[in-house]
Amino acid sequence: MDAQLERQLQKGWDGTCRVLFGRELEGALSDYDAYLARLVTPQAKRKSHLSGKEVTLASDSYPKNARFVSAEEAVQNRKYELSINDIKDIDSLLVALSEKCEYSGNRHLGNTAFAEASDIVADSQYVYGSSKIERCSNVATSNMIRDGSKYAFGCQWFAKSEFMIQVHGAHTVKRAFESYYVTTGSDTYFCYSCVGCHDLLFSFGQRNSSYRIGNLQVEKGKYAELKKKLLSEVADELEREKTFPSLLSIAPNTLPKNIPKISPVPPKDVHDLAPIRKSFASAYSIIFKRQPKHALEEYKEWLLRNGANIEKHSTAFGNTTYCPTNHCHIGFLPRKRLVTVPEMLELGKIPTPRQAAETLGSMMKWVEGNFFFTGEFYDGNNRNVNETPCAYNAVNALGGFDVTNTDNAAYCAIALDSKHIHGGSWVLESEFCIRCFDSTYLARCLECDFCTKCSDSYFCHNCEGLSDCMFCFNMKGARYCIGNTQLSKEEYMKARDALLKRMTGALDAKCALPYSIFSIGARK
Repeated sequence: MDAQLERQLQKGWDGTCRVLFGRELEGALSDYDAYLARLVTPQAKRKSHLSGKEVTLASDSYPKNARFVSAEEAVQNRKYELSINDIKDIDSLLVALSEKCEYSGNRHLGNTAFAEASDIVADSQYVYGSSKIERCSNVATSNMIRDGSKYAFGCQWFAKSEFMIQVHGAHTVKRAFESYYVTTGSDTYFCYSCVGCHDLLFSFGQRNSSYRIGNLQVEKGKYAELKKKLLSEVADELEREKTFPSLLSIAPNTLPKNIPKISPVPPKDVHDLAPIRKSFASAYSIIFKRQPKHALEEYKEWLLRNGANIEKHSTAFGNTTYCPTNHCHIGFLPRKRLVTVPEMLELGKIPTPRQAAETLGSMMKWVEGNFFFTGEFYDGNNRNVNETPCAYNAVNALGGFDVTNTDNAAYCAIALDSKHIHGGSWVLESEFCIRCFDSTYLARCLECDFCTKCSDSYFCHNCEGLSDCMFCFNMKGARYCIGNTQLSKEEYMKARDALLKRMTGALDAKCALPYSIFSIGARK
């Protein structure tokens, strides 16, 4: 690691520990690497075929036998010089591409400085071992951190937050440790699903609460006294062992012996799949130039590939909840402790016995027997959200996850400020896209990965400003290209229509394509 980066991150780690625990922890930041990484989506590592340099990738979806390059080695607009015979049919094209195309990693964009072992880092400084970091500073071993966040260690999936260790799923939070699904709050430790709260320890299902240990209301002075004592014990063990049990591991994957009786009020919503099916048909017809042969649900398995699959579960109270199998911390939740948001809020009203809040050991014992979790988070004005366990100001959503300020989305993981998004993951400010990943400002695109400001493009990787392009890698500002080869408009349109005809034939027969942007680079 660069010496200046190492010094700055150590300084940030020490400062964050002082803020959270009242003192620094002995040892270097690197001593806590395994602890910080335990819940964070792992990166992938490959070797550059040009230099042998290690290439860090935000995703492990790429084929291991493909060609990889570091971003600074990727030559923008490299011409592959494919022949007309190479692009006349999909099979010939894929064979030709497999020997030429290169996936890129170590992608640092904009005003980024002092970033190492990291991928997809934009306008950020002092970043190590992290991916999908945007406008942040002092971030280590983290993933999907955005919008001015800073001092984040072992964290994932939040924005506008600072001084965080092992926090997963947050927005506008200051000073948090081992907390999940916390928004608009501060000073939360070992908390789950708490909104608008401050000064909480081992609490869940709280809204606009403060000075609680477990779900027990405590006088402010008494809270400060107990907080100091409990956090001192946590810091001692963390310093001694270089780890501390996750809140998700303290509670076993079994039902509590004494399940409380609650009467949650289920949310009122309209469940109408017609507008979502119509949205998919519109996106499909725009991209493939013809209507789909089958209904949206028939394409579910294909749309969910490389995204977040959603599981259906029964809660201890007889209701249904949905939970992703592989997204962030949610993959580690004890499934038999899952509840819906209304159930969580009712459970949060049950006070913790006072004697349980006196020591760290008794508090953890209470967590073991009484804590519940949810894969759901709903806020804002949502309408017609179906089997989608995380939504904010969403309209017409089905079978996805984290649909925020988005209309008409199905089977996608993290669609933000977008419309008509089906399949894929981490798509921002885009519209009419099918199976696109880690991309922004797309319009009418299929199978685009890490692309921005592209339109009417298919199967592209690490591209910017493309229009009417197919199967392009590491290109900027191009039009009418197939496989990084420039064509005339007439040649492009003829080849595109032939390729789309083959694709729709496969989709008609199997409701899926046998290749994806993550597979076409595999060497034959």
